[in-house]
Amino acid sequence: MGLFSGNVAIPAITESLVFTDPYYGAEMNRHTPELSPVVDALRRNAPLKAKVQRLLMKFTANTETMLHGDLHSGSIMATDTSVRVIDPEFSQYGPLAFDLGMAVANFFMAYFSQPAHRQADELEAYQAWILSVISDCFTRFDEEFRHLWQTERTGILFPRSLFEEQGNSADDACDALLDEIREDALAYCGIEMHRRVLSLAHNADFEEIEDTALRAELEARNVLMGQTLIMEPQAYRDLDALTDLAKTFNQKTVL
Repeated sequence: MGLFSGNVAIPAITESLVFTDPYYGAEMNRHTPELSPVVDALRRNAPLKAKVQRLLMKFTANTETMLHGDLHSGSIMATDTSVRVIDPEFSQYGPLAFDLGMAVANFFMAYFSQPAHRQADELEAYQAWILSVISDCFTRFDEEFRHLWQTERTGILFPRSLFEEQGNSADDACDALLDEIREDALAYCGIEMHRRVLSLAHNADFEEIEDTALRAELEARNVLMGQTLIMEPQAYRDLDALTDLAKTFNQKTVL
């Protein structure tokens, strides 16, 4: 943490581009013109902006783990047998939930963009596969976290002297912590779903749609689902509820 503490410039970029700029008319913002009614309503939503700022407080004040800091599908190189993550220039210490939320947001954007990229006969199956990847991300995170909880919990938090060595299980504490991480991850996910269509560094899945009216409609579904995740993340910790929410917005006509 000491090594990273002097690096104030990189976190400042995240703090503005991700948490602040999407929610007002920042100089470097841009969005699809037909999306403006949705954007205007979003920026008038004071309770939403207050939630986002609370999440910014967590991001700036929490040093739980080392983050990649900009984990999206373009930074993940995968084959059938190996995975590598590149572009670590935004690495810093921050909340456990942040990278998970950022990565899942980009999968949701891929999901919502597919009507512009797939033929009707393959669209449903491909979108279903993306949703399965999202569920797998959360499931595998939980599995690995629980494994490390049992095998490498040797620090000052939740020490075995308070639990196992007194005949108590620490499983309930682990469950509660994972619930909190998933809830925050969903809220960070919603913020990233906004940032990648309203702020700088747009998502290619949407950006490559030449028909701007179609692009705006698909982006609107993404923005409104992101808003729901920010406002009510606790309602979608269950993965079936989360994927059902995505399916619901995928069927909406917003604009």
